[in-house]
Amino acid sequence: MHPSQRRSDASANIARIVAAAREVFARDGVAATLSQVAAAAGLADATLYRHFSNRHALAAAVYEDIYLTEIKPAILALRDDAPTEAYLDALTRLEDAMFEQLPLLASLGDLANLTVQLIIGDHGLFDDIILQLQAAGIVRPDLTPEEVATFVAMVTTASVAMNHSEPQRRRYLRLMADSLNVATGALERREQC
Repeated sequence: MHPSQRRSDASANIARIVAAAREVFARDGVAATLSQVAAAAGLADATLYRHFSNRHALAAAVYEDIYLTEIKPAILALRDDAPTEAYLDALTRLEDAMFEQLPLLASLGDLANLTVQLIIGDHGLFDDIILQLQAAGIVRPDLTPEEVATFVAMVTTASVAMNHSEPQRRRYLRLMADSLNVATGALERREQC
């Protein structure tokens, strides 16, 4: 078999494993096993372990997949003039995804740190968003993109870990957004325009 074909097969196996893990852990919770994931993916246990040495590695891959396929596109779809609620909706989707995969994500040692790494992983993209919001007077100019990403990760992961209701989570997101503003009420003034 040609090496590029092998890489293609490996990529396909990884995608099947990640998709199966999302399904199995959403359905069976913490009782789900990696053997169940392998079976759901139609692969042998050895194939799963070749790509993911343990539950933690698989959980990180699932979370990264959720971020890249669901959260990042929602953020990218936001325009410069998007209302604050649109940004909060994207962050709410992040929290919802965490809740949906909580049994699997619980095996991650530091969900907040992984969230920060995913958010700032594409430095140019996130930096541009923060710079645009700072130029518009929406985000304080003294904050770095990494500080904003860390704050977002702290609020979202803590809200999920504390099992807050959706209205509570939305309130904390709103409080976070308000604290990032140049002046109290800047978001409200922007939305009224």
